[in-house]
Amino acid sequence: MNRRDLAQGTLLMCAVVLIWGAFLPVSKLALAVIDPYWLTLLRYGVAAACFLATLAWIEGRRALSFEGQAAKAWAYGTAGFAGFSLFVYEGLRLTRPEHGAMILALGPVNIVLWQWLRTRHRPHAATLACIAVALAGEALVVSQGEFARLYSGGSALGNGLIYLSSWCWIAFTLGAQQFSGWSPVRYTALTAALGWLTILFAAALATGSGRSQPPAVEGLREMLWALLFIVFVVSFGAVLLWNMAVAKLGPLNASLFANFAPVVTFLITVWQGRLLLPVEIAGAALVVGALIANNLVNRRLAKQAEAIVAASQTALR
Repeated sequence: MNRRDLAQGTLLMCAVVLIWGAFLPVSKLALAVIDPYWLTLLRYGVAAACFLATLAWIEGRRALSFEGQAAKAWAYGTAGFAGFSLFVYEGLRLTRPEHGAMILALGPVNIVLWQWLRTRHRPHAATLACIAVALAGEALVVSQGEFARLYSGGSALGNGLIYLSSWCWIAFTLGAQQFSGWSPVRYTALTAALGWLTILFAAALATGSGRSQPPAVEGLREMLWALLFIVFVVSFGAVLLWNMAVAKLGPLNASLFANFAPVVTFLITVWQGRLLLPVEIAGAALVVGALIANNLVNRRLAKQAEAIVAASQTALR
C-alpha cells in the first residue's frame, strides 16, 4: 500500500464512518412514518437501479450478465439486502439506535467465531481475549448494567434481531469470494437486483397479511430528507465508498476504521438530547477498544505470517 492509496482510503473510510454512524438514528426517525418492509422496498429498489446503472457505465452492458450464477447471487443478495435490512429495521423498532450500532460493530468478532467454527482452528489467545472484552462491553451497553434486560422485554428481542442482521451482512460480505472475476461494483449491483425481488415478495406477503401497510404520502413528505439520506447516501453511496476503501486499504484496515461508526452514533444521540448512562459509555469504550485491539493483533499476525512465507521462499532459493 503506497501513501496515495493510504490517504485516499482514509478519506473514503472517514466518509463511510460518518454515514454509517448516522444510519440508525435517521432510520429510527423514518420508521415513524414508514414500516420496515416498505422502507426496505423503497431503499433497495432505488439503490439497485443506481448500482446497475453504475455497473453498465463503468464496466459495460456485458457485466450485467450473471454468467450462470444467478441462483447463488440471489442467495447472497437475499441475505445482504433483504435479510440485513428487514432484521435491522424490525429490531430498531424495539431498541435504541446506539445499542444497535454497538451490536453491528461486532461484525469482526462474528467473522472470527465463524472461521473458528468452520476450520476448527482456534484463534490466537489475544484475539479470544479481545472477543471476551468486546462481548462484556456489549452486554453493559444493551443491558445498561441490568443484565436481566438481556433475556427479557422488547429490547432483548430487538437486539437479537439486529444481531441476526449482522450475520446476514457477514454472509453477503464473505459471499464475494464465491464470484471470482467479479468486481465489487458488479457483485453489489447484481446481488442487490436479485435481493430486491425477495424484498418485493416479503413486502407483498406482509402487506397482504396485514402486518405491513403502504406509507401515507403526508408522512413521506415530512420525512423526505431522512428517506433521501437512507436511499441515496446510505444504501448507494456508502456501499460504493466502502468497496473503494477496501480496495485501497484492504479489508483489515477498513474494518479498523469502521469500528468508529458506533462512536458517531453515540454522539448523534447525545446531540439529540439523550443522556447516556456511565455504564453505557464504559461498555461502548470496551467494545471499541477491543475491536481496535483485535484489528491491530490481526495486522501483526498477518505481517508475521508474510515474513515466515518470505523467509521460506528465500531459503528454497
